[in-house]
Amino acid sequence: MRLSEALTPLLPGSGGPRVVALVGAGGKTSALFGLGEELAQGGARVLLTTTTHIYDPRLEEGRGFDRLVLDPALEFAGGQPGAELLACARPGGPRRIVLAAREEPGTGKLKGLHPAWVDRLAGAFDFVLVEADGGKRLPVKAPADHEPTVPAQTGLVVGFIGLGCLGRPMDAAVVHRPERFGPVAGCAPGEPIRLEHLAVLARSPLGLFKGAPEGARRALVLNQADRCGLDPAAVLAVLGSRCADRVLVCVLGDPRPDRRVLALE
Repeated sequence: MRLSEALTPLLPGSGGPRVVALVGAGGKTSALFGLGEELAQGGARVLLTTTTHIYDPRLEEGRGFDRLVLDPALEFAGGQPGAELLACARPGGPRRIVLAAREEPGTGKLKGLHPAWVDRLAGAFDFVLVEADGGKRLPVKAPADHEPTVPAQTGLVVGFIGLGCLGRPMDAAVVHRPERFGPVAGCAPGEPIRLEHLAVLARSPLGLFKGAPEGARRALVLNQADRCGLDPAAVLAVLGSRCADRVLVCVLGDPRPDRRVLALE
């Protein structure tokens, strides 16, 4: 199943801002571009952006988009968007626009927008997909006090965990912010990470969905199912619907979009 199909029942409707925030670790950027492509193929105009940082998609393979716009005024709540962004936001503009404030020299990353701009721009696009958290390319994390940065008008929060962390020791080589993950998930330093730890992380108010706006739907994406050696049904038996409105077991790196979601509940 495609990711867009699995998330369709939760996607914000046409009655309000259709903002989807991606948080956690272990697949956010792959999902950002993959979901953007699928929605665009269905005729939607999609804004792809971040409220933190994102690797420059011009430097990475497999990151499909139609236009990249850098607008330094959007790093802060004040100011006015530039002419290029305004032109792209008009009806008939590019279907997939990547928007960031500026390049970060020497990092290969782009600096994100102030979250207020996500809310202001939402009405100009069919969907706004926002990477609202950083994961240091590790499979799992727990958020710091200032994380994640979820825009106020978000209608769906998609939380990511990479199942490649299972069975590995809980340390900084596997977990982003292990000093936070340990107390939240009940996992001691060096202890092998288990499904039960991930379930606690997903359910805790200080865990994966911390900062989700009141009323926003929640989807839990358990990515890297090909790296954990477990049957998807066994994963869902522990991390089922009690953790979110919908739980997906995925391999988001599969080049075949219709095979990226293996199971859901």
